[in-house]
Amino acid sequence: MTDQEIDVDALRTELDQIKDAMGIQERYESATSVWLLFGIAVPLAAACSQYVHLQELPQWYHSIIWLVVLGGGYGLFLAFADEGQRWTRSTFEGKPNLWLQFGIVYLAAIPLQTIVVEYTGEMAYAAESSMALSIIVVMLGVAYGVFGSSLRAFYVRERDRWVFYAGAIWMVALGVAIPQSAALETWGYAVYGGCYLVYAVAAYFVIRAGGDG
Repeated sequence: MTDQEIDVDALRTELDQIKDAMGIQERYESATSVWLLFGIAVPLAAACSQYVHLQELPQWYHSIIWLVVLGGGYGLFLAFADEGQRWTRSTFEGKPNLWLQFGIVYLAAIPLQTIVVEYTGEMAYAAESSMALSIIVVMLGVAYGVFGSSLRAFYVRERDRWVFYAGAIWMVALGVAIPQSAALETWGYAVYGGCYLVYAVAAYFVIRAGGDG
């Protein structure tokens, strides 16, 4: 067979379809463990933040709590997961840097809070704390949506990407609902932690099922 007889476009399309059929579990075996890891870390941090909120402790305690708990969790992943050790700068050559995208979107919550405070002025402790949580949860949801969309460049199938889209939907919905409900304004951190636990466990089994199937 000569080069002229090979349909390069058709071959490329076929290869792309094969790659797209792969799930997260198949491409990054240890990645599914992240869901269980953060399924524990996020509710733990949320419980600590709920205590800070109820006791009206300094707001900066939240930042320390989430940085230590989630940073420690991610550090464990990098230390023990084989795939985690391979996520270096070279991983993203010619592709979206997933962690950079996620971080940029998430950190956008900080200037957004500053803008809101400038327009609203002084707020009571509970209102300020709930406002911060609401904005952060919405921006986290947006970050999950961006992350899921970018996974297409890594040839992760649509069904697994929908795990992230589902996270985006419920987080944005919860963030919008917090200022509408007195109960959520009081117990927002606990509700977020509980919802994330359910979401993380469900995501773990969905992705694992996709890898076994």
